[in-house]
Amino acid sequence: MGIPSRSLRWLQIGLTLFYGQVVSTGIYEYLIQGLCGLALSLRPKYDSILLIILSLFMFAFVVYGLLAIWYCRIRMSMITVLILTAILILTLVKSIIEIVYMGRGSMRVQWLTIRMVELVWRFIGIILHVGFIIRLKQGYEPENLI
Repeated sequence: MGIPSRSLRWLQIGLTLFYGQVVSTGIYEYLIQGLCGLALSLRPKYDSILLIILSLFMFAFVVYGLLAIWYCRIRMSMITVLILTAILILTLVKSIIEIVYMGRGSMRVQWLTIRMVELVWRFIGIILHVGFIIRLKQGYEPENLI
């Protein structure tokens, strides 16, 4: 395996780890909070149902993104970058709203730190994906692992 193929393979592995984080966020942030909100009436029903639908969308998106990465599809990867950018913007808006209405104190600082790390991680994922597309457009394809 040559250096260009090896770097593309590492990009694939890095993006797979990134999508693992996206799935875990989808499970915790959307699915569990939506189901608990619906079952325990912690939030309005429409909000809980919306969170559950968003979690299903997140799972479908991760499958689509992983297929784009491991089958080296440029067009699918470009669509994935657009969806990742939309998710970044929605996460930013959600984070601002949460932090503004959270109040003062150490809990606010903790959530601010968590949201900032999440936003930076999503931005890194977008940059990795753009790098992956650039490598594919240069004509590099990873060799089989075997």
